[in-house]
Amino acid sequence: MAKDTVANPKRPRPSVAMVSVDGCRLQMRSDPTEAAKPQRTTHWRESKVAALETYHSDEHPLDPDPDVPRCFLDLKRATEVVRGLGHALPVGLEFTDEGPAPQPDQPEQAGRDRAARPGRPERLVRSVLASRRCADDFGPMVHQAAWERNFFGAGRRVFLGDGLPVNWSIHRHHFSTFTPIVDFVHALSYVFAAAFAGRPQAEGAVIYVRWIQAVWSGAVATILPELEERSKALGVPPEECAESDPRQLVFDALRYLKNNAGRMRYDDYRRQGLPIMTSAVESVIKQINRRVKGSEKFWSAPGAEAILQLRADYLSETVPMERFWAEREAQASSHRPYRQVA
Repeated sequence: MAKDTVANPKRPRPSVAMVSVDGCRLQMRSDPTEAAKPQRTTHWRESKVAALETYHSDEHPLDPDPDVPRCFLDLKRATEVVRGLGHALPVGLEFTDEGPAPQPDQPEQAGRDRAARPGRPERLVRSVLASRRCADDFGPMVHQAAWERNFFGAGRRVFLGDGLPVNWSIHRHHFSTFTPIVDFVHALSYVFAAAFAGRPQAEGAVIYVRWIQAVWSGAVATILPELEERSKALGVPPEECAESDPRQLVFDALRYLKNNAGRMRYDDYRRQGLPIMTSAVESVIKQINRRVKGSEKFWSAPGAEAILQLRADYLSETVPMERFWAEREAQASSHRPYRQVA
């Protein structure tokens, strides 16, 4: 029987278990074998990070937080968040004043601060994995780490990621019994860009508020017809279209929401007491970057793998470093090993 169909009897059963996978980058030393590959114009290479967390939360008969938080309606802040994700925006889109966008026909409690959100799950324990291994190798590593913590025996299980196909390949092959959820903030970035694409800011703000409330409420399907009509009106983006072109922004948003609509039932996830954002793994990546990134930091292949795994263990709350040193001390003897000289 496969490990993903049984619990680990040696570990307690978590109430809620979450696995989230994302990528980061670090600079690698040039390999002499790559000297004949002129297409390599950068030292940046991909690595992968996974955050595994347990939570305590209650289940609810109805969505405990039906109104989109105020922080997502602050247009200046939303612009900064979207740019921080590296997502393209219409040229010249800037907001100088902080504050919520116009909210016509919304109840008085709408747009509450995120800190006051009811029903948010309480994080308990986090463990971290990081490696330069490819997805085919990294997936089993995450699977094993999840099994050791009895994530497959949890009452509620969730797999969080952005829209990259490689993340959902790991989900499909190793975490198929986990509820798949697309990060809400990544969904917001596409909706935000499409709402303002080719429109005056005042008009785009009204549309954005309506669209993001629909996404927050799990009603993504209700805005797809509008995006389809908008895409037809603007036209199909040509092959050499700029990322910030309104045609490209609307086309990308429509494709993203269509492909991931089944992973955006955010109202139902909140009712189940599940996390809906990849902030955990993104926070971990920032802490890893503080160690591995720098203008003069270039890693060898063995050094990069070692520092990624070491940093991940250091950031884990399951004390792998303490266990390692305790086991090493227990296995130590009074004899010092020497190499035999031939």
